[in-house]
Amino acid sequence: MSDVNLSPEELSELIGLAYDSAFEPRPWQSLLDRLTELFPGVGANVYGYDEKGLLPEYTYSGGREFYRDPIPVDLMEQGLNVPDYLNLATPASMAVAEGMRHMQNGFVARTRMFFDEAIWVQTPIYKELLEPGGFKHALQMKIEHLGDKGVMIGFALPADPELEAQIHDPLFDLLKLLSPHVLRATRLARAIALSKRANEVFAGFIDGIVLPLLVTDAAGKYLLGNAAGRRMIDRNAPFKVSASGILTLSDPLDTRLLHNKLRQLEAHHAPGGMRLEGEPDPLSLIIAPFRPALREASAIDRHLLAEERLYAIVVGQTSNEAISSALLEDVFDLTVREAEVCKELLMGRKVPQIAEIFGRSPKTIRNQIQTIYDKTGVASNTSLLDALLVFRTVGTLFEGDEAGVETTPGLGRKKDPA
Repeated sequence: MSDVNLSPEELSELIGLAYDSAFEPRPWQSLLDRLTELFPGVGANVYGYDEKGLLPEYTYSGGREFYRDPIPVDLMEQGLNVPDYLNLATPASMAVAEGMRHMQNGFVARTRMFFDEAIWVQTPIYKELLEPGGFKHALQMKIEHLGDKGVMIGFALPADPELEAQIHDPLFDLLKLLSPHVLRATRLARAIALSKRANEVFAGFIDGIVLPLLVTDAAGKYLLGNAAGRRMIDRNAPFKVSASGILTLSDPLDTRLLHNKLRQLEAHHAPGGMRLEGEPDPLSLIIAPFRPALREASAIDRHLLAEERLYAIVVGQTSNEAISSALLEDVFDLTVREAEVCKELLMGRKVPQIAEIFGRSPKTIRNQIQTIYDKTGVASNTSLLDALLVFRTVGTLFEGDEAGVETTPGLGRKKDPA
């Protein structure tokens, strides 16, 4: 073929493929497959390199792998009679290697432009990698270089002179057109990968928060939660997520009060709270602004995201309220029966009493208590009581100052015991 005639639609599809294939488990596989389909007889691979040589290839197309083991770059060690400038141990070749390191990302290099023909066919790269597959010269697109390491996409051209002549220039022109998109796709894929890792770290951080935590926007749309918060959502009590993604409570009046509280926070930006009196065990909520730092964001993102207000809802209890069995399930991932036993322990009851209450054997109760200790990370009832003090931290917002506390209209407020 003397040319590859791509319609605008086909070219647009190929550019899109350059972006899509950057996210594949074997990066660029689809792009290489498409290019080797457009240029039959071409072999393609993605490979890394460092100061020691070529690294095992990451992706290949065109019918065969080029190599699996690292290839050293000190060509003189191969026992071949080649000029000193091809031996990276000499000052001249060190200068060449330095130049390659500083070659611009996206540059498409051609071996026939860098090497004399007689020299090229004596190199190990040709003899060991290209010649066995029926290839001779190659085109190389540099896509990244960091320190002493880098990544290239290589295209091996057929050894047949007529076929190479037909392929060389059209493929070279197409690669020059694609290279800016390949670079952008590489950066985008890396940014998303790093963002995913950061999100995993952040998720791990909020999972370390013991009490259930839920994050919403100003409209009450559920965005994320920690492990305890997600268990509470899965249990559908007291919080649920509607079909439209809005966070609701078991009682519609509580839902209305919650969304009123979010609107108040949007206006005044001060933490508030509310109590859920309709639950089997009363719960207390802290509702506060939640805004991850934007210091590392671009000026544009800071401008666009500055008005995006998020809110954290933390669920707990006050010191005057009996420990909620459901909260024990959510926070420590206890089963319903384990939560029942834990609650009785906290009320000061002994194993025989708990066994009689639930109609279980003392041995079963002891086994459940040991499981409770394992899940809460304690070794005694005293330590268990200390661990559950965190449930009361939410209550500090309410005790001694009821100003910021609201309850569902008509349900009243739970009175403190005399």
